[in-house]
Amino acid sequence: MYKIKDIILTGFAFFAMLFGAGNLIFPPMLGYETNYSWNITIMAFIVTAVGLPLLGILSVSIAGNGLDDFAKKVSPLFSKIFAIILILAIGPMLAIPRTGATAYEITFLYKGIDNEIYKHVYLILYFIITYIFSVKPTKVIDRVGKILTPVLLLVLTFIIIKGVFFSEFNIMQIAYKSPFKKGFLEGYQTMDTLASIAYATIILKSIRMGRNLTNKQEFSFLLKSSIIAVLLLAIVYGAFAYIGAGMHTILNIETKTELLVKMTIYLLGEHGFILLAVCVAGACLTTAIGLVATVGDYFSNLTGISYTKIVIFTTILSYILSILGVEGIIKISVPILVLIYPVTMSLILLNIFKKFIRNDYAYKGTVIFTGIVGLIESLLTLEIDSDILKKIIEKIPLSEYGLTFIVPGIVGFLLFYVIFKNKNQER
Repeated sequence: MYKIKDIILTGFAFFAMLFGAGNLIFPPMLGYETNYSWNITIMAFIVTAVGLPLLGILSVSIAGNGLDDFAKKVSPLFSKIFAIILILAIGPMLAIPRTGATAYEITFLYKGIDNEIYKHVYLILYFIITYIFSVKPTKVIDRVGKILTPVLLLVLTFIIIKGVFFSEFNIMQIAYKSPFKKGFLEGYQTMDTLASIAYATIILKSIRMGRNLTNKQEFSFLLKSSIIAVLLLAIVYGAFAYIGAGMHTILNIETKTELLVKMTIYLLGEHGFILLAVCVAGACLTTAIGLVATVGDYFSNLTGISYTKIVIFTTILSYILSILGVEGIIKISVPILVLIYPVTMSLILLNIFKKFIRNDYAYKGTVIFTGIVGLIESLLTLEIDSDILKKIIEKIPLSEYGLTFIVPGIVGFLLFYVIFKNKNQER
């Protein structure tokens, strides 16, 4: 059995895993851009940045043995391809480079130290440290993380208290067009849903360790601790979006990182900013080390190439992409995430309701139809001027809310379920 203390501690651990320091840059800008509509926008952001990751963990526990079984009902080959794309996305293609870029921009760029030499020196040192601790893991980085995370949370608490309770903001009374869609799609950028699927096995092992739980007790434990993580994340994201909305009449900014830096200086002064910058940079570094190790483990097991060689390649590629900066990486990530998220969200829901689905072809139909929608929306993010593609998306129900995948997914599910009803593949 388990105690309430176990649930609370696990809930805080979930919060720490899902709350990447890099995620701090998104909520303030959402508020800044949407003004009076900040509350609707952040609710949608919480759905994809918080709700989906937790559903992702639950779905992996139901699906079977971790990442390799997550999409196995579609086909073993598809499951392998999906896993590779997911690991690359949370690894050297998007997430790892963004940690380095975020750390640099917060500590140097928006403090007026905009010099290419400093930038390259900083990022080279950042990824050398990442490489060293990824190749030879030690308890040093864990201890640093245990110190930095509480300090970071303390600084965030000061920002929230000062910004929410002791500052007078004049939020512009301007409604934003499609605020729900804005927040829903922005939640993709945290990449926590993808990361939660990769990390689910680790989380579930920590719950099972030293406990003799039935499946029902395990699910109850997971659900209760997840609620704690959701509430904590919702408070942080909601408060930062509110403060960001209030900053629109105070600060003139252009990028997400710049807003976080200037907002912190405005509320806490230079000393508060220095503390935040050190904590965020350190937290980004620990995240990068964990992700590099994850990539190394996965691809060394998959290909037989040595762990060290994969870590070297991952850190070099991450350094090269980090040079693009946070906004540059986000521009690259948008079409990729818009392509894979509809399929990911569909698989999460299918796995959760796995015991009610009696035909594996329903999985195939759902993935095909949501994949097509994701491909069309991905092409549109590349600013391809196609009236046909735009009209197709506009005709799909719920597209104005960013939920374009739902109806096509249901159609694909039912169509393949009926057509292949005599080819049941119960497992």
